[in-house]
Amino acid sequence: MKEHDSPPNPLRKWVILLSVLLFVFVATTMYFGFFGKPSFNQEFIKTAVKNEYLQGELNSLLVEHELIKQEYGTLTEQLSEKDSVILANAAEIKKLIETNADYKKIKRQLERLQNIAKEYVENIDQLYTENKTLKEENKQIKDNLEEQKKEVETVKNEKKELSRTISAAAVHQAYNINSRAIYFKNKSGDEVITEKANRVDQLKTTFILGANPLIPSGPVTIYCRIAVPGTGRVLTPGSGDAFAFDFNDEKLQYTAKKTVNYNNNAETVVIAWNLVEGDKAVKGLYLVQIYTDDQFLGETSFELK
Repeated sequence: MKEHDSPPNPLRKWVILLSVLLFVFVATTMYFGFFGKPSFNQEFIKTAVKNEYLQGELNSLLVEHELIKQEYGTLTEQLSEKDSVILANAAEIKKLIETNADYKKIKRQLERLQNIAKEYVENIDQLYTENKTLKEENKQIKDNLEEQKKEVETVKNEKKELSRTISAAAVHQAYNINSRAIYFKNKSGDEVITEKANRVDQLKTTFILGANPLIPSGPVTIYCRIAVPGTGRVLTPGSGDAFAFDFNDEKLQYTAKKTVNYNNNAETVVIAWNLVEGDKAVKGLYLVQIYTDDQFLGETSFELK
């Protein structure tokens, strides 16, 4: 007896169509997520970190203000008008942070609010001194204050941790460090990479100084140290502090240095060392290290035969 063919499933073509559309959507999302406008992402990260810092400052102020009110109880009712001013200003600053307003504007308003809060504390202290009826509540106030101080300390520690996180992220990084020996053709002057020590005219080091929106823009001095094989010494244009830099409380001789105007974008840096006329390079393995005034960026090596 013949087997009958299964009837075609009418949902099969819709499943296939939906699978194709889903694949296109995921691929498009991943492309724009990974390759879409890195500069925009950096600015977004920078703004988010600043706003988090400002929000932390505001939260700390409000916690301390609330603790003062709890500590002095009914006495604070005499300063209800100033309390309203503080809360209104805090609400306005919070709105500015949420809408990504100008950082300097928010910072000025936050400093003004801190001054108002300071005046509030001074006023409440004066009222407390003048109001003798509060003496009976002193012991209870002191007990509560210890608990409240712990809360304030917790907030302060969180602020310190945020500050440490920002500092740890605000460092330079170097990528693709590469050093090579070259000689120049007599007629054309073109550069030719060589591994032969007797042909070397110049030692050249290149690398990419990475982008980091958390580092302030401005000049950055970069030092290159090239160690001579088998000698333990560094190639240097001269001896003494004139050709050295301070790093971790130590004087380090450098081979060559270069100052770049860092503007938070990735850029290629080239540092070259020209051999003195008549001098010859030494055969062996050369170790090359890259530093700034306060960071070790990395190292590489090359060999001459």
